[in-house]
Amino acid sequence: MQVSFKTHNDGTVVLNLDGEAARAVFASVVFAAKFHKDFAPLAKVAEEGLSREKRNAGERDALCL
Repeated sequence: MQVSFKTHNDGTVVLNLDGEAARAVFASVVFAAKFHKDFAPLAKVAEEGLSREKRNAGERDALCL
């Protein structure tokens, strides 16, 4: 699992995640959404990303910003 990040003075953070790290982050968001409604929009995006990855096994063209 590889992750790198860069912070900016305006408060933004850029994350670069490999596939394994991205799946872990998505799974965490989906799990958190079960306990707090504010995570629901993020959970929807995460579930769509996981579903697409499953359908496109072997393809690594998704970019998460």
